[in-house]
Amino acid sequence: MTYPNPYQSGPQQPMPTSGQPYQPGGYASVPGPAVPKSVGAAVALELVPGLFGIFGIGNIYAGKMATGIVLMVSFWVFFWINVLLTFIVIGLITLPMTWVAYLVAGPVLALRATERYNSRLLSGHR
Repeated sequence: MTYPNPYQSGPQQPMPTSGQPYQPGGYASVPGPAVPKSVGAAVALELVPGLFGIFGIGNIYAGKMATGIVLMVSFWVFFWINVLLTFIVIGLITLPMTWVAYLVAGPVLALRATERYNSRLLSGHR
């Protein structure tokens, strides 16, 4: 049984023609088919972690990265502002109101973003 010599150069791959990007495997990268996103998954990814104060995951899933990050960061900014406001009692009212507002707004934004993504996908625009 013979084994290939690792020190010998193997067959050379042809150079790509102009306009074709070089890929180490010799094949151009072709994106796969776009798959519709689940509205239920986007809403669940907002609601379930949102119960623990983690918002924005459903929006990131729906393709709205900036909206998801803004929801994540802004909730915690408002949370700590409300914690400080508890020392003058108003925080006891505004803290749960902020949490409920994010618990409603996050899933609604994720739902709309997923529907927009799916409608763009069906119309042929990526």
